[in-house]
Amino acid sequence: MIVDTGGRRWLVADAAAALLVVAVSGFAMVDLGAGGGAWLPLAVLVGAPVAVRRRWPLPAAGVALAAALFAVRSGAIPTVAAPAPYAAVALTQYLVGVRVSRPAAAVTIVVAAVAAVLVIGHGSGSAVLIATMVCAPWALGRYVGYRRARAERAGTELAEHAVAEDRLRIARDMHDVIGHDLSLIAVKASVARHVALARPQESQDALAVIETASREALTELRRVLGLLREGADTVAPAGTEEELRELADRARQAGVELTVTLRRPELPPDGVRLTVYRIVQEALTNVVRHAGPTRCRLAVVADATAVTVEISDEGRRGAPPRDAVRGAGHGLRGMRERVAAYDGTLVAAAHPAGGFRVAARIPYPAVGEDGRP
Repeated sequence: MIVDTGGRRWLVADAAAALLVVAVSGFAMVDLGAGGGAWLPLAVLVGAPVAVRRRWPLPAAGVALAAALFAVRSGAIPTVAAPAPYAAVALTQYLVGVRVSRPAAAVTIVVAAVAAVLVIGHGSGSAVLIATMVCAPWALGRYVGYRRARAERAGTELAEHAVAEDRLRIARDMHDVIGHDLSLIAVKASVARHVALARPQESQDALAVIETASREALTELRRVLGLLREGADTVAPAGTEEELRELADRARQAGVELTVTLRRPELPPDGVRLTVYRIVQEALTNVVRHAGPTRCRLAVVADATAVTVEISDEGRRGAPPRDAVRGAGHGLRGMRERVAAYDGTLVAAAHPAGGFRVAARIPYPAVGEDGRP
């Protein structure tokens, strides 16, 4: 049995309904001489369960049914007032159907129906009466309870799906941040170690890059981890042209000869721009990690309905063709998931002559020249 005190509004409504049942039954007893004031406690017993039906559905239904059957069978409540106790039975049986578990509710309805038949009689009129005051309200309550349970399950599944999506998004962002900045740090640390004695100035430059990348990585990590804190005010990258050029500058600092073409990167919606930013970030990270100092081309071109992204490198210098077999791990998977969220396409493959190419096209609702849909 589910115990639910209900909201104050429903408690007031139940109390009002209980008073109405008591008043109708009691006044009828006094006015029509059906036992006079001596029967007034019975009128209270008939109506009182309605006031507590949300807190104790089964006991309330049992008391209401027993009191109503006794009052009607004994003649204590005249025919003119008979609908009042029947209403009390119907209201309590409805809550049994809504709130009581299925096995207990089934036993309750069988007991109630049998008791009504035994007390009232076996005539056709009795059958209609039993169906009206016991079975129909219970059946309606079962239907309402089923609908509520289904809606609750759907809400729970939706919430679980949202949590899973948030976890996946945070995992992608963590991978992007750590992968990009730590790859740059590792490359520059290796350079600094090799040239520390022979070319100290170059070593100092590499350490400066490591310092900058470390600070940026910490800032990004604070943004991502802030998503895990309730009410945290976090600012994710917006994918602006300036931020894309910052990614390009970091790749250049790692030794990549990068040519950049940006055409209207501010035009796509915010979510698409962030996806573009993460694709560029991951692809340039792979260039730094796998191809080292090499030539690379970055192009981000947006129009009114889609944005295309292409990152193409020549591979590690001096390496044989197809030297770069990249993206089989979480990086490429994250790219594909981001692009698939917008029904876009992604191609990531090695060049026959060496190097690697990542190309994505992400559609979005058409926007005007002012950037608005």
